[in-house]
Amino acid sequence: MRVENWASKLELVIKELKNKDKFIFGKNDCVTFVINSIEAITGIKVFNNKYKNIKEAKKIIKSLKSKDLLDIALKIAKENNFKVIDIDKAQKGDVLYYRDTKDLDGTLGVCIGEKVMFNWKQNIVLIEKNYCEKAWRVE
Repeated sequence: MRVENWASKLELVIKELKNKDKFIFGKNDCVTFVINSIEAITGIKVFNNKYKNIKEAKKIIKSLKSKDLLDIALKIAKENNFKVIDIDKAQKGDVLYYRDTKDLDGTLGVCIGEKVMFNWKQNIVLIEKNYCEKAWRVE
């Protein structure tokens, strides 16, 4: 269930992301952005494992008996009752997965309207929803 004033709380997370100087694994990356967004929307911390680099992130994935970031996202979504939805139905605050060939074979982002915001190493990127592979309703 979304908390009261979730939209303004999500805006604070987005503003904080935009004001951060650099990408740092485990502190300011795609996963922490999504975790912080979900917490702002629901009041629930869905993932609390710590990592400082991509190697440590991959160890966490393996320790959780997962094959990649998508697999962990699917497990967390199921544990928290976040339903898989049609990508075109994603609305502000929903989480989307975009497959790429980078570090974890994909990345997670947050729907901010017609686009999805991702926190990538190079910078913050906005992508059309239809380029994403999976979407979850966060509530």
